Amino acid sequence: MSSQTDLDQGGTFRQIDRVWMGPSVGWQQVMQAAVLDIVAAGTYDIARGTTLIKINVNGNVTLNLPSSRASLAGPQAIPGQFVLAPVTIVDIGGFADSNTYSVVPAGAETISGLASVDLASSRGSLILEPLLDTGGWNLIQ
Repeated sequence: MSSQTDLDQGGTFRQIDRVWMGPSVGWQQVMQAAVLDIVAAGTYDIARGTTLIKINVNGNVTLNLPSSRASLAGPQAIPGQFVLAPVTIVDIGGFADSNTYSVVPAGAETISGLASVDLASSRGSLILEPLLDTGGWNLIQ
């Protein structure tokens, strides 16, 4: 798998914009597009800020999501903690019917109250909204 953090040689496309969050917080960098292509079966730890995961694998894939909880100290303590975008997971290869694509939240967090979610339909997708204040994810689609 390509590196999610080595931006110049890793192969992971990331687009970052600056957003004004008010006079108390100031300008923050917001991930607009962070695309991760998965082309081999296995378990992947997803980096915080990844916005699109494209799966094209004829094999089982497990995606370990990062914690979505922002800093308890508030938006000024750690820059960027309160600007996490939804994560979209897409089966672009059409193999989900015959394989298991599991999405697992971090630690005790849940996805709409569930311990994990499977992408079960070929060419299907999931959209997960981060819950910044409590941690966990909402399944939007």
